[in-house]
Amino acid sequence: MNIVKAGLGAFMQFWYPYVRTLNIIAPSITIEGKRLMISPDVYKPLENEHAVVGYCKKGDRVLDLGCGCGVNAIFVAPIAREVVAVDISMSAVKNTILNCRLQNLKNVSVRQSDMFSNVFGKYDVILANPPYVAVEFEKEDKQFATSVRYLPTLFANAGKHLKEDGSLVVQFPIWVHDAVERMAAPHGFKLVSLKRTPLKSLGLFLLSVVYMQVGFRSAFYLFKYEPVAAAKPAPRKVAKPVARKRAMQAA
Repeated sequence: MNIVKAGLGAFMQFWYPYVRTLNIIAPSITIEGKRLMISPDVYKPLENEHAVVGYCKKGDRVLDLGCGCGVNAIFVAPIAREVVAVDISMSAVKNTILNCRLQNLKNVSVRQSDMFSNVFGKYDVILANPPYVAVEFEKEDKQFATSVRYLPTLFANAGKHLKEDGSLVVQFPIWVHDAVERMAAPHGFKLVSLKRTPLKSLGLFLLSVVYMQVGFRSAFYLFKYEPVAAAKPAPRKVAKPVARKRAMQAA
């Protein structure tokens, strides 16, 4: 296992600067007619992430947790009442602000936040697209593809920020669904739906190959929150009064 992690770590050390170079060469992507600018240090959406809009309803208040370039916020905003988009990376925050301006969106607020550290209030829907690779790097704000703490932190805290009957939608590889479900359950999250993301077009698939981002075929995990009931304290035993020494030994 340590050899595998070491190998992944070595690959990601190469992959991050490689992707940065690609983003400099090709700084935008067009998705369903919407052109998004992609900063060098920000993840380029290649997994049909925007299809998550199908989990949001008109008038919802939506939290986009780890917004990256803002793709989810941009596609959800036209039907949502309000979208709050957050990311630990200041590069991602600036990138999302830029793309929201280019799309002339007025109902998206963007701020820097390490997960829920700068998130307030409750939401109808929380959207999360965690890093897929469990490798830890020193600079957490540079990690858009690697993390060892995103999912545990997500499930431990998301319930506090969901309205009654709210939804948590997580995009993650489908082959680890058992592990994701086990991680979510102790925090009161029940998996109610698991659906693969739409198949990629040929153009998107070829772009994914160039970015070395193939074989993931992620899925949307739809969770509902049922607060875990606190354990009831054991009934307190009340000591029975001792009969006054058998009525003073029967007088």
